[in-house]
Amino acid sequence: MFSSSCDVMKKSVMLSAFFLTIGALLEIAAQFLTLESMIPVYFAYAGVFAIFLGLVGILAVFIAILIPNVNQRLQSCQH
Repeated sequence: MFSSSCDVMKKSVMLSAFFLTIGALLEIAAQFLTLESMIPVYFAYAGVFAIFLGLVGILAVFIAILIPNVNQRLQSCQH
């Protein structure tokens, strides 16, 4: 079913915040893991990838808000 633009924006921002948080936690875990294997490297790569996805999501929301048609729909949102 089609969601309103308000719900889509809220979910997009929450998903981006989730990716940023997971990425930060993975990076912290990679710093504390001192195994003689490749596991800390995989955690670090996954963390950087998650942070990148979070930033791309926030940037996409910001660019979408700049579009006049989307901005008009968001003005009618009830907070």
